[in-house]
Amino acid sequence: MNRVISLLLISIFALVICTRTLSNPPSDEETIKSLEMEAAKHAGFGDPDVTFTKSIMGSHETFIDPLGHVYEQTPADYEKMIVAIRTANPDARATIAISDIKVRVSGDTATALIHGTYTATGFKDPNANVPGAHYVAMDTWQKQSGKWKLLGGAAVSTEPIPAEAYKAPAPGAS
Repeated sequence: MNRVISLLLISIFALVICTRTLSNPPSDEETIKSLEMEAAKHAGFGDPDVTFTKSIMGSHETFIDPLGHVYEQTPADYEKMIVAIRTANPDARATIAISDIKVRVSGDTATALIHGTYTATGFKDPNANVPGAHYVAMDTWQKQSGKWKLLGGAAVSTEPIPAEAYKAPAPGAS
């Protein structure tokens, strides 16, 4: 009988510990990793992609692409750029596959170092069609009113980029 009671108490103790462990909110690092992974799923030009990206952007974002184009955008500017891209290139598709994310948090600021592969097809300008470019990016996040917001980032190609690609205007530029 004592053995049954001991096993029962151990089982209840284990259940309480597991329940407390499972109910903890995700860490800031886990939250940012999740946001980065979700952002990769929304690399395209559709309305759901725009809605998600705008939801994680700060009030102003600065981004530098691998070709050196600098984007200074509000969420409204971002939406305008994506709508212009998909209007000019209705068959355009883009995907991002992330292979590694490292997050560092310092107070209400965090950086995410991402290794990924970017693929783009369906653009009228052949230089915009990218058959799987490997890159490293650094994103900067800030916790604002309890939510992590993307402030900026920069991406660097880890492979040579053809010289003609540098001659193309920035996507969405007029």
